[in-house]
Amino acid sequence: MGATNRDYMRDEPQSRGPAWGEDVPATKWLIIVTVGLFILQSIFTYPVGSSSRSFATATPSQVIQPVVMRLGGMVGSYLEDWLPLNPHQVLQGQIWRLVTFVFCHDRFSAWNLAFNMVALWYLGSTLERMYGSAEFLGFYLCAALACGLIFTGFGLIMDLPFPLLGAEPCVLALLTLYATHFPRQEILFCWVIPIQIRILLMIYAAMNFYQIMQAYSGQGTWVQVAYLSQLWGIGFGYLYRQQKWQLAWLGNLCDVRRWRKSLRRAGTARNLKVFRPESTGPLDEQVDAILAKIHDSGSESLTDRERSILQKASERAKKRL
Repeated sequence: MGATNRDYMRDEPQSRGPAWGEDVPATKWLIIVTVGLFILQSIFTYPVGSSSRSFATATPSQVIQPVVMRLGGMVGSYLEDWLPLNPHQVLQGQIWRLVTFVFCHDRFSAWNLAFNMVALWYLGSTLERMYGSAEFLGFYLCAALACGLIFTGFGLIMDLPFPLLGAEPCVLALLTLYATHFPRQEILFCWVIPIQIRILLMIYAAMNFYQIMQAYSGQGTWVQVAYLSQLWGIGFGYLYRQQKWQLAWLGNLCDVRRWRKSLRRAGTARNLKVFRPESTGPLDEQVDAILAKIHDSGSESLTDRERSILQKASERAKKRL
C-alpha cells in the first residue's frame, strides 16, 4: 500500500458513508447527549428569586448563569447549577465539571448549540472513521478535561466570578486535528464563504488571542478570559497529532456496550460449575491391583474382600454419571 493511499496522507476525506451515524457511534451519541441536555436545561427550571433560590443564598454561578424574565421572575436551570465549570466549585470536590461543561450550552442561544453540533458532526464523523470510536471519544473527553483544567487554573488565580460552558474548546480541538490531515480542504464558512480549513483555523486562533489580549489590557471584560480555554483547545489538537498520543483507553472506559459484555461474561462465569474430580486415593490403586490379578489368574482367584472393593468402585463410578 502506497503512502498516498492512507487516510491521513490525503488532502480530502473519504466518503462520509451512512447518513446518520451507523458507523460513527461516538459522534452520534455526543450529539444526542448534548442536544438532550440542552432540552432538559429548558424544561427543568426554577424562579431564581423564589424560596431558597434567592440572590442572597444563591452561589455565584447560579446568579451569573443565563437567566430570562418570565412572568415577572428570573428563571434559572437546575442542570446549569451542576454542569458548567466553576473553578471554586471544582475545589469543593465537584470535579465532574471539568468535563461536563462541554455538554452544557446557553439555553437562550440555540444557534450556538446548532453551530457546534453541525461542526461536531462534520469534523467528528470523518475523524472517528480514521481513528476509531474509542480513540475519537478519548480525544474529545481529554480535550474537554485539558481545557477545563486550564480555565480552572486561571479562574482560581484571577478569581473569575463566572462559569464556563459550551463545546467550543472541543470543537476547535477537532478542527485543529482535522486541519492537520486535510489542510487545503475547502468548506463553506457560514454556508456561504468558501475557505480552506487551515485558513479558518488561523482566523479562529487570531480571534481568540485578540479577545484574551483585550481582557488583559483592560479594554474588554474578564468574561473574555474564557477564550483561553478555546485557544488551548487548538493547542491540544495540535499536540495530540504531533506527540501521537493514544487515548483509546479513556474511550473504552466510557463504552457502555463493552461494560455490558463484561457484566454478561461475569454473570455467565458465576453460573458455570467447574468439574473437579474427587480424589481417588488408595481405592484406585487397589482396583488396579485386583484387575491385574484377574488378568493373570482369572476372577475365580479373587477373595471376598477383593470382590467387595470392586463393588464399591463400581458404585462410585455410577454416582459420577
